[in-house]
Amino acid sequence: MSDNKPTFHHLNNSQSQRILWLLEEMGIEYDLVLHTRNPATHPTGPFQSPPSLLAVSPPLSTAPLLITGPKDGNRAIPESTAIATYLIRTFDTADRFGLRNGDWVRDEVITSMATTNLQRATGFMMMLDFGLIRNGEGPLGTIFDGPELRKQLGALERELVGGPKGGFFMGEYPGRADVILEFPMTMVRHRGYLDLGEEFPRLDEWLQRCYDREAYKRALEKGNGYDMGSFPKVPR
Repeated sequence: MSDNKPTFHHLNNSQSQRILWLLEEMGIEYDLVLHTRNPATHPTGPFQSPPSLLAVSPPLSTAPLLITGPKDGNRAIPESTAIATYLIRTFDTADRFGLRNGDWVRDEVITSMATTNLQRATGFMMMLDFGLIRNGEGPLGTIFDGPELRKQLGALERELVGGPKGGFFMGEYPGRADVILEFPMTMVRHRGYLDLGEEFPRLDEWLQRCYDREAYKRALEKGNGYDMGSFPKVPR
């Protein structure tokens, strides 16, 4: 492991928190570099990634970012799903996450649901929060302000109820799909887009189950802040 220890660049209040959770869940050695967003008072880039992150991930200045160990060529890997897949395929020799001999098709489907439909729905909600888009007139005028999000959450709740027993989407232990889903679901909870406990109780229980894992708690302790409700919201 010492010849292939990765370095993880983490940004506070961002989706990279889920990769920090995965690293702790897997129990592998890694080096951690913390980056902190610009403050709200920054004159040109409030809440944006700092110069320290741009220096290691030009030109996008993006997180999460994983630098592989020398055995894998010190390669820079951006994007949560790509990083998660690399880590599991490289270090999960016992196939606990099931990407070799488990139900990898189910994992891929739910991961795709998280990174396409659900991410798009929460993204529209965030743009409404920032005043970047506005709801329109007519029967479809407010489609981005709740209905689409509820549609996607309903589909996920059905997958959870009808899936393998154990409390997680992939069964008894969190899989890659659970890790990737954590961020958009935390967005929903932190920003109060709806009452998960009231409308989607099984998803709410699943999310709390993720939060209660010791690896998740360690990831929060090692990180430098995770509050997706800290970003401003303009009146609609």
